[in-house]
Amino acid sequence: MRWMDGEGGSYLRAGVGEVLGLLEILDDESGKMDVYRLGKSIHHHLEQLLDVLETARILGFIEYEAGDVFLTPKGKRFVESTQDERKRMIADALLEIPVFRDFLSFLSSREDHTVELDELDQFIVGDFTQEELQKIKNAFLNWGRFAELIWVDSDEREIHLEEEEEEA
Repeated sequence: MRWMDGEGGSYLRAGVGEVLGLLEILDDESGKMDVYRLGKSIHHHLEQLLDVLETARILGFIEYEAGDVFLTPKGKRFVESTQDERKRMIADALLEIPVFRDFLSFLSSREDHTVELDELDQFIVGDFTQEELQKIKNAFLNWGRFAELIWVDSDEREIHLEEEEEEA
């Protein structure tokens, strides 16, 4: 199974909804479930299931051992949190991932805090097919938007740093 992407580290490959669904299922099962049963529950093929599991593991929400998946205490807190608390937890987790941290640093160093969408490619290191690269980019953008760290202008094909709104 290839979950690590070599020198570039691990990349998130599953979407927000998929991981949230996984965590809800695990919570309903008292925090532990057999991988085979889990795969059947979420109707994913093995590769899709592994992407969801690894994304949840990278974020610190699950662990797996001997064919079982376990909800971590952090994962349990996440499931029980409000939407705003979840966004903060995801933002904190993303800032622990080197590729997110490096990209956000690059983005914040730009005068207008904006980069072209294609500039994200230089931060994804590894020998990926076009399909894998697109999956990683989509996950990157979706998680960044969910955590309100970035926003994307699809028309202009730009990524912007999410700025804190000043109170009047």
